[in-house]
Amino acid sequence: MGKEEGLALKFVNEAIARDSFYYDAWMLRSQLLQRTGDFNNAAASMSSAMRLRPVEQSKYGMQWCGLLHRAGSYKQALAIWESLVVHMDDEGSDERKRLEASLRFSVHAVSHPELVEATPLKGHVNTERAEYYPAIFISSDRMIFTRQVGIDGRFNGQEDFFEAQEINGVWEDMGAVRGVNTSGNEGAPSIRGDGRRLIFTACETLRDGYGPRKGQGSCDLFEAEWNASIGAYDQAVNLEVLNTRYWESQPSLSADGNQIYFVRAQRNKDGLTEQNIMYSNRNRSEEWGVPQRLSSVINTIGKEENPVLHPDGKTLYFASDGHPGLGGLDLFVSRMSAAGEWMTPVNLGYPINTNGDENSLQVFPNGRRALFASDRAEPGNLDLYEFDLPLELQAESVLDWSGRVFDEKTGNSVEANVLVYNVLGKQLCNMKSDRVDGVFSLPVCADSILTFEVNHPDYGFYHRTWSFAHNDSSKAKAHAFFEIPLSRLEVGTVLLLRDVKFETNSSTLGAVFQPELDQLVSTMESSEIRIRIVGHTDDEGSADFNQKLSESRAISVADYLEKRGISQERLETIGMGAKHPIAANDSDEGRALNRRTEIVVID
Repeated sequence: MGKEEGLALKFVNEAIARDSFYYDAWMLRSQLLQRTGDFNNAAASMSSAMRLRPVEQSKYGMQWCGLLHRAGSYKQALAIWESLVVHMDDEGSDERKRLEASLRFSVHAVSHPELVEATPLKGHVNTERAEYYPAIFISSDRMIFTRQVGIDGRFNGQEDFFEAQEINGVWEDMGAVRGVNTSGNEGAPSIRGDGRRLIFTACETLRDGYGPRKGQGSCDLFEAEWNASIGAYDQAVNLEVLNTRYWESQPSLSADGNQIYFVRAQRNKDGLTEQNIMYSNRNRSEEWGVPQRLSSVINTIGKEENPVLHPDGKTLYFASDGHPGLGGLDLFVSRMSAAGEWMTPVNLGYPINTNGDENSLQVFPNGRRALFASDRAEPGNLDLYEFDLPLELQAESVLDWSGRVFDEKTGNSVEANVLVYNVLGKQLCNMKSDRVDGVFSLPVCADSILTFEVNHPDYGFYHRTWSFAHNDSSKAKAHAFFEIPLSRLEVGTVLLLRDVKFETNSSTLGAVFQPELDQLVSTMESSEIRIRIVGHTDDEGSADFNQKLSESRAISVADYLEKRGISQERLETIGMGAKHPIAANDSDEGRALNRRTEIVVID
């Protein structure tokens, strides 16, 4: 409470002590207490005023019920609302409709609580200083978080980033993040799933401006790349396309690093502050597009904060005081429709939400486990808490798919494009392996059939398709670290196609997504090589049938390439039948390996 407000409240209390029927004093006391965030006593003071002068209840009814709602007196607020609603002003206004929806929702939510229990994070992350805004790696066992490092850690000092790692269920503080912290504030971190790209907020100060960085005004978004050779982040750069002279903060980066959500606060033409969630996509040149405002399905006339895009890419968590809720900022979840549009948000309910401000939510890749910051144990000292989301509020489970791309002959790391597609050919994620160590990490949704591709213009491509069935052992494989050797495109290089889809016992290509052939088209387009297409079969059927089938399939592949613009002069075809197996033909698995198409670079 400011000095002037404290003095005003002292005089008002003295006036009420002398005359408890002083209506104006009760109303002024309510206003002063609202400014300090003491909503319980503010609501009690206004209730005293309304009892003294009932004729004013219709005029101030909506304000009165709103204040009781903010104080968490939901049943009392709804009862008063229903007794006054036909007499109140502003009939039919959007604010009135939203308040009524919030009152009815709050009474129902408290009487039907979600079965959740939030507990402090185990380990050594929480301290006597404030910890908040966690950012979780796709591996689920590491995170970056914000900590106050000033005099007493209670918002009197500066913000820095720290890293923590979970070991046997206990979170160990791994110390300050290297390469990004300064003597100024760094806040609200967001990372690409593998942690190798960090986007955060830095704000201008009157004394030091942006410190060693350059900004565009107020708070800006900055990006820093992980440098594996020195084990630290490189110098952060201003994301100029995303920033303005207004306030940009609270970024959320998609797991593959190609989409970002953030909050922008700015003055509108009426002089009022609008606070909305924005988004932008990164193009193939790794440049951000001009930010767009999310639709009114998400953004309201109130405040939207802390957007968190789950690694599944289709679940968005955020905080808002503009949607019906329990008071203050509530946490919500929205799902993306099949048409790619965000659907009506769902309130996370009570006791996840309360009449206070809830914020700083992060949901783990498994879609169930969640973290948030709260000072419930010690007011003014935020700590990190965890809980399990109820089933209906969970995101889709996402697994970590990691690997290293390298030159097969030299062993040197290769910076290649790594992509994942679903069975319909829709690209789900796209990133590059690290230029220093060749490492990548991608989110993979469980219960899916996915195609995994690695491409580089100087190398033959890598391709593999996995089916992630529920409780299948292949789920465990998704956690594995894949070694991916690439062969340079030179005479004699052999590319093995295992997933070309033909009709059964036919040379007709299936009318389905053909990712390996599409990769081959891209390789031919980005190079000048000539190739020989070699068809192979298993040993089922006669030798003559298999020979003709292998020849026809090689020709079908050539036809596919020609129809997509590859000159016939660059293509040769040959069939080998079952003459050159690469596995025994005594099992389904072995025969599947032998049914293949080989691409040999001949010039």
